[in-house]
Order: sequence, then structure tokens, then C-alpha cells
Amino acid sequence: MKKISVLLIAMLLVTSLFAGCSSPAQTEKEAPEKASEESFDWPNKPFEIVVPFNAGGDTDFHARTYAKYLEPILGTPVVVVNVAGANGSGGTILVRDSKPDGYSGLFFHDSMLMNKVVGVTDFAHEALDVAATGIMDNSYILAVNTKSPYKTLDDLIGYGKANPGKLTYASSVGGYTYYVGRQIEELTGADFNIVDAGGGTDRNAALLAQKIDINVNPYGVMKPYIDSGDFRVLAVFSEERSGLFPDVPTAKEQGYDLIAQRAYFLSFPKGTDERIIKKVSDAMEQVSKMPEYAEDIATAYCVEPDYMNTADTKAYLDNAMKEFEAASEMILGE
Repeated sequence: MKKISVLLIAMLLVTSLFAGCSSPAQTEKEAPEKASEESFDWPNKPFEIVVPFNAGGDTDFHARTYAKYLEPILGTPVVVVNVAGANGSGGTILVRDSKPDGYSGLFFHDSMLMNKVVGVTDFAHEALDVAATGIMDNSYILAVNTKSPYKTLDDLIGYGKANPGKLTYASSVGGYTYYVGRQIEELTGADFNIVDAGGGTDRNAALLAQKIDINVNPYGVMKPYIDSGDFRVLAVFSEERSGLFPDVPTAKEQGYDLIAQRAYFLSFPKGTDERIIKKVSDAMEQVSKMPEYAEDIATAYCVEPDYMNTADTKAYLDNAMKEFEAASEMILGE
């Protein structure tokens, strides 16, 4: 009996020792999580924003303007890098394949989705972690050279219907302007010769030289040529006239129910820390409320801030993707 009692006492002592150790072991497991929270200090080095187009265009301008205002909020240099190629897919792939440490972001718009629809890429926004939208550009206009005979949208559409393939519509094939051109054709029955004429600045040069007949772009992209009198604007593809250029009639009020807009959003490689995504989204919201920022983009590109958080941006892009996919036969001319 003594041996059994001694054995029981020994077992109880061992059990109590293990029981006593269970709490410190759990505390030790939880400690790294707490330490992780305390050590979150992003950013602690320059944050790089990739623009998937050449410098000088609207995407580049908006990214650089945002970078200027994000720097003091984030407390680190925000560097814009241009990586052009394949209608923005080159820069997109670069960021998608980057390390998800929060130091490489992509500033792009709806053309990312169009690239997937037309087969330039096999992915879109779902392959990245979306942060937020800074601008919703609804300033898309249709312009012609002032030397052209077309004074109204009716004049242009009438000629395009009566003379299939005679009017040259400039676009970046696979880009958003290509989609708008196909929409105009589908809605009106006009038949354009849609050609790839490069980016916005290239298309401006082509219209100025009268090598093309029709140019569709955000108002700000063509603003210098509109101000100089070289381009004539026939319509803006928005619900209502813009308060920044109120003399331009909408296509809708001229009998053509066509709306065009695109969101400029920031995204990161898949797997980026959610705290980084939120911090950047919150910073973008702060920028969108700054009067000086609003003045900058209104003066240069005739647009206004239109912030959307992460969830709203994802919802917008999901819906836009469904719209593009539903119109894929029209877009591809099948």
C-alpha cells in the first residue's frame, strides 16, 4: 500500500507540474501574435506605385498626383514607376508577381478587365488585392478635328451609317475606348474602321494630323487641343453635363443612351497584409477630401474625386467584369 501511495503521490506531483506548465505554454504561443501587432510599422521604406503606361497620360497624372498627397500621410516616399506594354498588362503582371510586402502597388483602371475579355491576359482584378478607388472618371468625350465636316453627333453617326468603314475610330485595341467604340456601333448602327492608334497622346497627334476621324478619351486628355480650338467636342458620355465643361452636350440628351466611365484604383499583390490594404485605403480617403487635391485634378483633367473603399471597389469591378463578359461577342466583333 505504501508503494501504491507513493506512486499516486508521485503521479499527482507530475500531473500538477504539467498542469502548471500549460498556462505559460499557451501564453508563449499567444505572445508572437501580440508582438506581431506591436511590430507592424508599415511603411518603413519607399512605397512604389507602378503605372502600366508611359509617362504623360491620364493614368500617370492621377498616380503622380495621388503620390504627392499620400507621401505626408503615409510618412514615406511614394515613387511612381512607368512600366508600359500590352495595354497595361506588362505592369500589371509585374505587380501581380511581386512580393506581397506592401511596397509594390498598381495604379490602373477598367482596361485591366478588358485585357482579360479580349485575351491579352487570363486574369483581372481577382488576381490582386484591391485597396481603393480614387477617381471615377465620367468625362469621356467624342471629339473630331475642327476641320472635319461633322458639327454634331447626329452628323457623325449619319455618315457612319451611310458609309460603312469610312470613318476611322482611334483606339487602343482591347482598351476601354475600344469598348466604347463597339458600343456606339451597336447602339447606332454606324460602322467604323476601328484602328489601334496607341495611347491617348498618340491618338491626339493622329487626330491633329487628320489621320483619324474620331477620338474618344477623357476630356482632360484632349483639353489642350480643345482649348486651342483644334478639336471639336460632339458629346460627353455621362448621365448629366459636367459642371467643369457645361457647354458640351451629353450623348444621352442627343438621343444616344450611352454612358462611359472608368475607375482608377490601387491594388497590391495577392496576399498583402490586410492592415496595409486598410491603411492605404484610409489614406486615399483622406486625399479625396482635400480641396487642393480636387483643384489639381479639376484644373488638369476636368474630373472630381470619387473615393470608393475596398469593398465598394471590388463590387464595382465585379459588376464591370460581368458587363464586359456579357458584351464579349460585341467587343470581339463575333
